[in-house]
Amino acid sequence: MEWQWKVNGGRATERVLRLGCNANGFNVNANGNVNNERPARGNGHLPPAGKPSIAVKTYKHLFEKLCLWENLEDAYWKARKGKSSNPKIKEFEEHWRLHLVTLMKELQNRVYAPQSLRRFVLRDPKTRVICVSEFRDRVVHHALVNILQPIFQPRFIHDSYASQKGKGTLAALHRFGGYMRKVSENGRRVQGSSNNNVVAGFVWKADIAHYFDTVDHAILLGIIQKRVHDEGVLWLVKTILSNYHSGRPGKGMPLGNWTSQFFANIYLNELDQFVKHRLRVGYYIRYVDDVVILEKSKTKLQEYQHRIRALLHTLQLSLHKNKCRIIPLGSGIPMLGFLVFYHYKKVRRRNIRRIKERLAGLLDEYARRRVSAQTILAVMHGWNSYAMQGNTYKLRRELTEAAMDQLEKMRCPEYHSTTQAAYQHPLPLFEDPPGSAGCPSPALRSAS
Repeated sequence: MEWQWKVNGGRATERVLRLGCNANGFNVNANGNVNNERPARGNGHLPPAGKPSIAVKTYKHLFEKLCLWENLEDAYWKARKGKSSNPKIKEFEEHWRLHLVTLMKELQNRVYAPQSLRRFVLRDPKTRVICVSEFRDRVVHHALVNILQPIFQPRFIHDSYASQKGKGTLAALHRFGGYMRKVSENGRRVQGSSNNNVVAGFVWKADIAHYFDTVDHAILLGIIQKRVHDEGVLWLVKTILSNYHSGRPGKGMPLGNWTSQFFANIYLNELDQFVKHRLRVGYYIRYVDDVVILEKSKTKLQEYQHRIRALLHTLQLSLHKNKCRIIPLGSGIPMLGFLVFYHYKKVRRRNIRRIKERLAGLLDEYARRRVSAQTILAVMHGWNSYAMQGNTYKLRRELTEAAMDQLEKMRCPEYHSTTQAAYQHPLPLFEDPPGSAGCPSPALRSAS
């Protein structure tokens, strides 16, 4: 790679950057980085067998940074954000500097031991065991991720959308829509179909079976150790992992911990890199353990499935038998709570049933004066913000009007005083489409 002058009519008119190959014959980007480990075209020279073509950058002396006051204080504010009303956090907050100093000394002396996890069962709709760490342990989790995130996150692929700033379900849905347009060649209909949503193309949709409970600690530590050569950091990772007991020694991470979300991305980055750089898949999206690949050819997707299954076997993981299938794009793709068609998206029925049941429960609690009207409005606001990602104008209007009608009938003075301003600026749903009209309010308890 070098700068050269572009010659036009015998005169040097423009300075340009000429991209070339490195000594091993690999394509080099403008910033000097090797491009996808791909040999340059027309160059038959490959690196010697058994020797890595790219030196892996490693990091040392990280544990000292982790134990610094500045890092622990930053971790404290991150762990506290949005949860300051929690009684246990208030208790920690009274002497938070003293607690952080205690944590710092425990970490420096390597005597830190996390407290037992509190567990509760969540049925939403699947039954999940959620584990909650004590607040002091959550501070340590943030302190650890503060150190590891700058090392690993830049190496994640763009189409990994969980637990990263600037990503999330909305970004994943937008990306999926763009890929759908490309694969279907801008909505080319299947031959013989009169429905504009029955477009060409297929989706391989898969889910990893019991992902968080089957993550192998030794494999995860090996992946981290490739880049992190610091005994203190590795000791802390082992300590946090061993605090969870899945019933199988050396397996599993607790659902609910910030470290578990981050480690989940590190672990499945091995899959991401394989899919993008070995299989050379163009249209791939992953959100935690949910994976989708879009292709024009069903046969190609079957080949990908076979090779991905083999790769997951090396990570001690397996695909969910009932959730791994190839779906025509025209059938509607279940994706992050929506059923996605080419021209529209709608909320899945089970999600509608869930919000109706939750609202009904909150209204019962409100009638007993156990929750405020503002709490109900906050729930509606959050759900409407989520549902706005689909074509759900009438649904959002019906649910909101029904909730407001029920609150009005109860005629609680607190309802009028605390929510009058909220109703003047209703939830983010009434950007009225032309010609649309409100619908009568449904009974909240009725299933869709």
